[in-house]
Amino acid sequence: MVVPQSSPPLGRLPAFLCVGVALAGNLVAQAPVRLAQETALLREPGGLRIISLVPGLRLSPGRVSGNFIEVTVSGWVFTASTKPDRRDGFALSVSAVGGENLRAEPDGALLGRAAEGALFNRIGSRGGWTQVRRAGWIARSAVAPRTGPAGQIASGLPAPRKDSAGPTALESSAAATPAGAPVQGIAPGPSVPRADSTRRGALKPGAVIQQTPDGAVLATVTAPALVTLGERDREWVKVALEGWVRARDVQGNVAPLPSVTAAMLRENPDKYVGQTVDWRLQFLAHQQADELRPEMPLGHAYLLARGPLPETGFVYVLVSRQQADQLQGLKPLDEMNATVTVRTARTRYLATPVVELIRLGGGR
Repeated sequence: MVVPQSSPPLGRLPAFLCVGVALAGNLVAQAPVRLAQETALLREPGGLRIISLVPGLRLSPGRVSGNFIEVTVSGWVFTASTKPDRRDGFALSVSAVGGENLRAEPDGALLGRAAEGALFNRIGSRGGWTQVRRAGWIARSAVAPRTGPAGQIASGLPAPRKDSAGPTALESSAAATPAGAPVQGIAPGPSVPRADSTRRGALKPGAVIQQTPDGAVLATVTAPALVTLGERDREWVKVALEGWVRARDVQGNVAPLPSVTAAMLRENPDKYVGQTVDWRLQFLAHQQADELRPEMPLGHAYLLARGPLPETGFVYVLVSRQQADQLQGLKPLDEMNATVTVRTARTRYLATPVVELIRLGGGR
């Protein structure tokens, strides 16, 4: 018998070898990617936001649909900020006004902030925390490029293809936030609203500058003035204005009033929940949450403080384990500048706001 010495045609490769090649392709596609910026996890490509994810987060990509990649995110949220919700096969939704932070573990690193009404699957629970999981879509442009073998920049993602499988119908009551819009309360990252120096505008003569939306009048513009535009609130926009005043009109070393005060919280309990603000606080004591403060997980560390100064009312400041350890050196009546997110305007039994510490500023 003569045995042919030529190789068999490619069409006659063993089936198991074809399967192996396909699996290898899938393994490459599943290489983790890193987010280059604050990124919205969407319920469908180009759809509503479920979570705003922090920069630097590493995720395993799945299907690709056009300019979007499917990923799955797991983390922990306060149980008190959720409610049972059986819509579309999920187990719970975020009930906290303004959304809730998602962490890698109880009191752990921040992964992002889930929108109010976002639906999740429940994985487990521990103390006052619930572990959740959610699949969604992120923009391909949010993925940080990585360096290939020859110094080339590669995304590590499969090429875009048309995905015939449509997205699952998800939360219909979630806040209709445009994709990519920032969510306040996320740290680290650009979660605190601040002016964008590239956005400029001009105030018309007669424009009235107010301390807050619907707040006290500070000045009336009598001549055209250039300003830097910041965050928006309904029909209002925050502006930064540079100008000159006579030295005799300046009061020395007066601490600026906070943009959101405790009095404003009492007047509009729901309006400011979820907002991130800069407050000056006076530390009183380290505490742990008990049954009389159900707005905080049982046993969770918090600071008892006064403020925002110059107000003298009490404030509960939620802190993580790491933050509590770092703040052990605080002494009663020490003052500190803090960036905090308003969680609730009052507790069940007391008119005391609960805020979550994002970071400390100078002045301590």
